[in-house]
Amino acid sequence: KTHWARKIDTPPFYGYTLRPGITFTYLGVKIDKDARVYMNNGNPTKNLFATGEIVAGNILGQGYLAGTGMTIGAVFGKIAGEGAAHV
Repeated sequence: KTHWARKIDTPPFYGYTLRPGITFTYLGVKIDKDARVYMNNGNPTKNLFATGEIVAGNILGQGYLAGTGMTIGAVFGKIAGEGAAHV
């Protein structure tokens, strides 16, 4: 988008290594209200839980609202942790 970009033409210049990564998914695994992962047979597991970005697409539908992965991770993380503690 060059219509608003600023030139970087005055030294000193600095650089550092970046590591690319996937920060969210558009689909991911399907979970129930207790954060239990659904299996291929259509039933949720009793001892496999998921939360955070791996399930965000199933909660948000199409599109992604920045920062919601943190909320999804915190809320379903608590739910999944409580569920796992009772397995």
